[in-house]
Amino acid sequence: MKLALMMVVAISGATWAVAGETQSTAGDLAKLQGKWEGRAGDAKAIRVTLDVTGTNVNVLVHTPQGLKIRAKGSLKLDESTTPRSLDWVKFSCSDQQELPEIAGIYKVENDAFTICNGGFNGARPSDFKPGDGPLADVLVFRRPATATAGKPSTGAALAKVERKDSKSSDH
Repeated sequence: MKLALMMVVAISGATWAVAGETQSTAGDLAKLQGKWEGRAGDAKAIRVTLDVTGTNVNVLVHTPQGLKIRAKGSLKLDESTTPRSLDWVKFSCSDQQELPEIAGIYKVENDAFTICNGGFNGARPSDFKPGDGPLADVLVFRRPATATAGKPSTGAALAKVERKDSKSSDH
């Protein structure tokens, strides 16, 4: 049960679009487009990936036990409040299990997307501090490092091969 609740905490940073409503991809929603990664749980051992495309978000949760959990749902952003607010609605896991609505707050700063949820049927938080109960937590998502980070460029790799070839042809 605790694992399922932590999964939901992680998933709470997850999906934008409410049936019957249109939320444009301007403002903060535009900034959230693409992939985000974060960690959840007491030991931050649960890996969470969000993939935002338009108003939709796909969520993938990796637990320390090797489980992969997928989820999707809807999020309403309100940039007019201070702090800015979000509501997780019509949310379900890949097994179609529906989750209760969750009120939260968020901020987008540089490369960080920070959320604080009020938990199941909890009040919307007023600041970014963990609360009491399941899902009443603060999560920080960041853009993933690129796949080529730390690897030599193709040009550098080719130069290395050329140097090696020139040494072998000298002998």
